[in-house]
Amino acid sequence: MSKLRIVLVAVFGTVLVAPAWAGHTLAPQEKRVLAVWLAQHPSFRAATNQDCSCAEDIQEMKAGDGGVWRPVPDYHPYVATGDFNGDGIRDFAVAVIERTKSVHPFTLLVFNGPFDSDGSRPAFIGKDLDLRYMGLSFGPPRPKPYRLIVGRFGSDNTSILVPSGTGYQLK
Repeated sequence: MSKLRIVLVAVFGTVLVAPAWAGHTLAPQEKRVLAVWLAQHPSFRAATNQDCSCAEDIQEMKAGDGGVWRPVPDYHPYVATGDFNGDGIRDFAVAVIERTKSVHPFTLLVFNGPFDSDGSRPAFIGKDLDLRYMGLSFGPPRPKPYRLIVGRFGSDNTSILVPSGTGYQLK
């Protein structure tokens, strides 16, 4: 356990519940990787909160439910970070939208760290998705091993990205 976690355990009497690298905000290097990918694929753009049509759900995620679901102040439905494949290195997932499509325009990209300075190839590309009213999540309160989850808010009907070799399978 890191010194910071030991100090927090000693002060607060509990272990941190979120994985150290889980979140919904891209680090500068991850932003560069996404920018390189988007520059190489000009018919795509990053998905925004507005694309979700789920403003109320986003607010609920940011506020938490006062119980099992803790507040996630940086929640973005189409961005997730964490160690998705269990190798101890932070990975990230983003949804992008193909500008030329009006039906199922979403593509889910998962990039495994570490990242090259000139960009990285996605370890997973899920095309032709309809991710409106859906979001990405990773980590507690779900059981370990944590998996990247894609699904509707408040629903058990979700898809899970399971590591498979150097990539993932959407199950």
